[in-house]
Amino acid sequence: MYNGVIMEEGEEEFVDEIEAEDEGGGGEGALKKLREKLKKAVEEKQEYLEGWQRARADFANYKRQEASIHTSQEESIKADFIQNLLPALDSFEMALKHLPTPELEIVHKQLLDSLKKMGIEQFGKIGEEFDHHRHEALTQKEDGEKVVEVMRSGYSIGNKIIRPAQVII
Repeated sequence: MYNGVIMEEGEEEFVDEIEAEDEGGGGEGALKKLREKLKKAVEEKQEYLEGWQRARADFANYKRQEASIHTSQEESIKADFIQNLLPALDSFEMALKHLPTPELEIVHKQLLDSLKKMGIEQFGKIGEEFDHHRHEALTQKEDGEKVVEVMRSGYSIGNKIIRPAQVII
């Protein structure tokens, strides 16, 4: 009958219980040695497990942080893009106000749909409730908080306002 296995740097040592008792008290020493090595092995296993768990949690946090940074950078690039495009969009909308043709309206809708696919929303419509975060009031014609005229459209990406709409309330 075997009492245990001692692992020493790749070696296995089997200690026979009868053999340990025959050594005249030496068996208790061998068993004690085995128990100490087992205790040490269990402690090392726990230490390695905890280290692995910490490393795994750190990696998950790293991935989450990198995804957040990537999303933030992507939104920033899109915001820069739209800011460079805004003067042309403003001119196009001004031309559409003065010469509203079906062809221009179709092109305008296509432009706005393309922006929407990128996550960029146009806002500032007649009848909207005035919101000082999203709108810039140029003048107030009536007593109320509704937009009655849009002088320049506003744009946002997600919750970030790229440019507030200039409106008359």
